[in-house]
Amino acid sequence: MSSNNTKMGLSSLTVLVTLNMMGSGIFLLPSSLAGIGSISVFGWIISTVGSIALAIAYSKMGFLCPKEGGLYAFARDGLGEYAAFTETWCYWLSLWVGNVAIAIAGVGYMSYFWPALKDPVTGGIASIAAIWFFTFLNYPGAGFIGRVQKFSSLGMLIPVGGMAILGWFFFHPAYITSSYNISGKSGWSAIMAASSLTLWAFLGLESACIVAGVVDNPKRNVPLATMLGTLFAAVVYILSTFAIMGVVPAAELAKSAAPFSTAAQYMFGNWAGSFVSLCAVIACFGCLNGWVLTTGQVSKAISDDGMFPKIFGETNKYGTPFKGMVLTAVLMTGIGYMSISPSLAQQFQIISLLCVFTCLVPYILAAAAIFPIMRSNGIRGSEYRTYTLVTLVALVYCFYATAGSGKDTVFYGSLTTLLSIPLYAWVTRAVGPRRAFKQTQNVEETSS
Repeated sequence: MSSNNTKMGLSSLTVLVTLNMMGSGIFLLPSSLAGIGSISVFGWIISTVGSIALAIAYSKMGFLCPKEGGLYAFARDGLGEYAAFTETWCYWLSLWVGNVAIAIAGVGYMSYFWPALKDPVTGGIASIAAIWFFTFLNYPGAGFIGRVQKFSSLGMLIPVGGMAILGWFFFHPAYITSSYNISGKSGWSAIMAASSLTLWAFLGLESACIVAGVVDNPKRNVPLATMLGTLFAAVVYILSTFAIMGVVPAAELAKSAAPFSTAAQYMFGNWAGSFVSLCAVIACFGCLNGWVLTTGQVSKAISDDGMFPKIFGETNKYGTPFKGMVLTAVLMTGIGYMSISPSLAQQFQIISLLCVFTCLVPYILAAAAIFPIMRSNGIRGSEYRTYTLVTLVALVYCFYATAGSGKDTVFYGSLTTLLSIPLYAWVTRAVGPRRAFKQTQNVEETSS
């Protein structure tokens, strides 16, 4: 009985899932969705259903494949080493591409105080500067990152939660009806585009299944916390973005580099816009700080497993994989420069869609792995049919969101995914002796 006191219960696990999803991803989405129209609410609903289906499938996988590595372990055990490498490659891409989007969101809200940052070139340079600043800030290691993250989470909850509640007191239904679908596309195409954009806000939905080993009664609490956390996040997302669309005219909202601040200014005046901007800047850059660290640690773990070049696993005197972090910052600089658009909102949309695409590939691989893993674990009958149906819903949603991300995103995303083929050949050739040595060590330790 006492051992349960050291494990996470349903409430704490639900909070974990919710906060891992509700990072800074929501802050510029209202501007991107305003360019589609209020029809985007259906995109939110589809993303919610698809995300819950994915999370339930991963929860089941966590019991059938209880190994470290999460989605990577699922793909490796179910589909083989190349699938695991592709999983790792795309997930790593999604991490650092997503960091660029977070930096852009932070600079967008800084532009409320310094309007010069609304210029696409100036804003792009500021975003790149933020990436390098937080890369070097992580040089001494993770000592104070946790405390920063706790503080920055408040910066996210105050404006987003506040808008979900207070925004409805300033709501103008005419703004919604007059901008139902202003995308210039058919209704179905507009919903597809919204579904792809809104998935960005649900990334991290697999959190509960990754920590299943420290959860009390995981068979019940992991799927339940996943569904509750996703539903709670979805309700807050839908209420806040829909409220903003009813507070700010669509034409102005679509051009805003700080949509929550713009809405707060409409509601309460300049002081509210400044306060919300400050909260958003804290949330975005606090989130960026943590994700720069996470990206470096993921790169190191992949390198230690023999799937990435050794330089990503090399650490400084503080144990920080700083060389790999610098190389990743160079890549983030390149994608930030190449994606500079007429506005920060449009740049954010380009980057977030590319991030979603590169994350959908590992989501698809990990979900597809459930079929061979269920068979190898002797799952049959109604249980097999139930999880097959849930996984098929998840896979259909993933391909649906991929199609909705646009031809350019699919084109460039496919090119980066196909790079995994020559990279796998090069990496396995370069690090093959290390992997073979590690496998030999494991065999010797087992036999002894």
